[in-house]
Parts: sequence; C-alpha cells; structure tokens
Amino acid sequence: MPTALSAWLGAARAGADAAAASRAAAVAVRDAGGDGWAVVAQAGRLARCAAGVAERDLGLTAALRPVSPDHAQAVAQVSRGAPYPVPDRRGRRARGAWDTPPSLARAVVAAAISASDAPPTAGRDPACGTGAFLVALGEAGVERIEGGDLDGRALAVAAIAAPGAHLSLRSGFDPAPPVPVVVGNPPFVSPEHQDKALRAHLRARFPWLDRRFDLSVPFAAAALEGVQTRGGLGLVLPDAVLTQPYGQALRRRWLAAHRLTWLRPAHAFPGVAVQVVGLALRRDGDPGPLPPHGLDPAALLRLPRAPLGDLLRPGDVALVERVAAASVPLGELCEIDTGVVSHGPLGGKARLLHDAPGPGRVPYVDARDLAQGRLRWLRYDPPSMHRAKRPGLFECDKLLVQRLRGRGPVRAWIDHDGRYAGHTLTVVRPLDGCPVPLERLHALLTSPLVDGLTRLSRGQGLDLYPHDVAAIPVPRAWLTHPQLDLPEALGLSSADAARLAAAAPDPAHR
Repeated sequence: MPTALSAWLGAARAGADAAAASRAAAVAVRDAGGDGWAVVAQAGRLARCAAGVAERDLGLTAALRPVSPDHAQAVAQVSRGAPYPVPDRRGRRARGAWDTPPSLARAVVAAAISASDAPPTAGRDPACGTGAFLVALGEAGVERIEGGDLDGRALAVAAIAAPGAHLSLRSGFDPAPPVPVVVGNPPFVSPEHQDKALRAHLRARFPWLDRRFDLSVPFAAAALEGVQTRGGLGLVLPDAVLTQPYGQALRRRWLAAHRLTWLRPAHAFPGVAVQVVGLALRRDGDPGPLPPHGLDPAALLRLPRAPLGDLLRPGDVALVERVAAASVPLGELCEIDTGVVSHGPLGGKARLLHDAPGPGRVPYVDARDLAQGRLRWLRYDPPSMHRAKRPGLFECDKLLVQRLRGRGPVRAWIDHDGRYAGHTLTVVRPLDGCPVPLERLHALLTSPLVDGLTRLSRGQGLDLYPHDVAAIPVPRAWLTHPQLDLPEALGLSSADAARLAAAAPDPAHR
C-alpha cells in the first residue's frame, strides 16, 4: 500500500479530519525519505480530496478510484463505514486549484529571481497550495519563504514539504508587505464560476478590469503589488491572458511600466484543458526589448490588443500599420453580428430545432452543420430565445464565418439561401452599395495572408468575435478595382506576403 495513502487512511480512522489526515500523509512520505517534491506529489494529491464514508467494503486504486476489494489494481482496503479520500474535482475547479509540476515551478522561480535586481532575501507564493513553488524557492536559496492559501488541507502538506516556510491561511488577493520575489500559479476561474462577492471586491480594487475576466488577471495584478521596486515576479498564466481582450488592460500596464524578462511558450498543463505560459517581469524596471524576439514594447502598445507571445517579430507592427493605411475595416462595408442564440428562459434549443421544415420554421445552420453539409429548421420564436436577432440579418446574401478559429485558418461560407445562423457563426452582411463582391470578401476572409495579419495584430486567440471580423482590412484599391490580387491591392512586397503567410498556421495542422 502506498505510504501516503496508508497514513491518510490510518489517521482518518483514528478520527482526524481531512486536513489532519493530509498532514499525516505528508509526514509519512517525509519520514520514509521523501524530499519536498515527493511530499507535494504524493500527499498533495490526497490534500485535494474530501473525506467520504464507504457505503460498502471497497478497494482503492493508486489513482484513488473505488473498486471491489479483490480488484487486481486495489492498493488499499476500506471497510464499510470507514472514511476514505474522495477526489474533490468540483471544489478544485471552483477554486482553480491545480498543482504546478516541478520543472515548471523551478523555471518560474529561476526567472523571477533573475528578473529581480535585489538579492532573493525573501520570496512569496500568495496561493501556494501544497507547496510546489515553496520547495522551488528553497532549492534556489531564498532565505525567507512565505506562503498563503485558503485551503487548510493544502497548507497542511505545504508545511511538511517546505518546513522552514512561514505559512498563513489567507487569500492570494490579500495585500502583503513587498518582498524581492513573488511567484505563483493563480486560480484559473472563468466569470461563470466566480464568487459574486469576490468579483465585486476585485472590480472595486481594480476598476480597469474587463467586464468578463478570469481570476488569474486580478491575481497577477495583486501579486505584482506584493513585489518590491525592481523585484521579480514570476507566474504561470493561461495563454489567453496574453491575447484575449480581458487581459488587455493588464498587458498594457506591464508593457508601459515594467520590464518583461522571460516568456515561456504556451504548453499544456497537466490535468487541465488549458494551455499555459510562464512569464517573469521586473517591477518598475525600464521597459526594454521583449522576449523572445526583442520586440520594442512601445511598438506593441500601438496595436489595439497589445498581444504578447512568441509570434510577433521586430517590424511586424509596422507591417500591420502599413496594411491598415491601405485599407478600410470590413465593418465599414458590412453589418457584422453573431448568429441567433436558439435557447432562452423557456428552455433549450432542442425545443426550437427540427430536422424537417414546418409552419413557422426557417432554414438554420451552425458551424458544425456547415462543416457536415447539413441543414436544419428553426422555429423562429424571439420571445423564447436569448438573442433572436432580426430576420433581415439572415434573409439576404451574406457570409457565415466560424467563430471558433482554433489553431487553423479562418473558415467561411457564402450563403445565398437566406439561412439563419447559430451563435457559433458570425454573420457578415454587405451594406447597400458595398462595391466589393461577396466572392471577393469570402476570398479575403479565408486568405492565409489575412489570417496571418489577424494573428499578428490581435493575437493567437481561439475566437473570432464580431469586433475581430469587423477589424479585418479590406484593400482600398478593391473599392474601385476588386479584381486586383490581394497582395497587389494591399501594396505588399514579396517579403511582406511571406511574413504574413508564415504567421498563419499550416492548414494541414488544423
């Protein structure tokens, strides 16, 4: 039986609560010769569990999955009525609590220390969880290590993993005295799952927050407040923070007043369906060339989104600006809006969608329908729909653009059949008098050059919202000569076209 699990079960049977049982598991790993990383890995997993009570005799696998007592993969036995660890997946999602792998924690700590002009006399992880960053700070020679978390079970493990650390039960958003180094992996919690009182508090504290924001954004802002002048901040962040609108105000503050010193490319985070980046900066450091390609931060600030990442190179911002000068935004020539949201307060879309025509039904497609060549029928009933839109948006010749772009090129379809579109599509309806034929607009939207240009100017985001589509440049030359090739119409040199094509993903890797 694994050491940590055996100790947890023994402590729980003796009456310990989940936090005390987690501590017992951590002590057992330590006493068996495990280092801090072993404590975090083995006891930390148990700290992310609640205490359940067995309704029957059962076995537990190494992954804590309940099985029959005689199952070949059972590594522990639990008698009926006895406590056992139950993975708290819902609680972890609600708190955004995911433990950082050792290699990533070490890299972030090293980058934060390198970013600081001051010796690493003290370092802090404001949301330390089970202690991965605390262990990494100790390995790096930081003299005083501080950690805080709202999860008492996690702190019980962190106290054993990093025995010299000063720990407290506190929120990662709470103000703290500045220290030379602050590191951490903030909670990744979307607006739909945020506590309303916390959200209101954060809006009052950071008035610049976007209407929709992930908790990682105010966490990053609060963490920077805890860094002393010219000290180092190192964070693990969702890569969307570097490109999406909700992170724009934060990015602009970083670029204008601080020195970004390290940026680790996006990669998968274990156990979570999200790509993350590692980032380090020097607080109040003079802005300088941005990693990894030496881009001037002042140039990046000229772009509306100020996207960060490893795609932009020196000269790209000037290229984007040259294209803009030779163009008009698509939104000046077309009405652009999302499709209908075919559900509402009276129920889901299954009530309204049908496979055959009938009274009151209109032809309907979403992005999947178009990809599969399928047509359905929508009972168009605005009072029972969340965002019904007006019929004139659909009952015309138009373009339908797939909103979820992903890592591939833009997908768009020409519609001459008056089909209503679902909210997975963006509708592009040419205004009266638009001089550019629909077919040319379709060629523009699906061009690798425009895809590359959009990624350079607005980031590698997964979604193309209506405002993103509206910003797509239409060559001014097309207003009188729509037959011109796109590079010629935009005045692109062969080098310019090659750069834009290189910025677009290979269609073979959709």
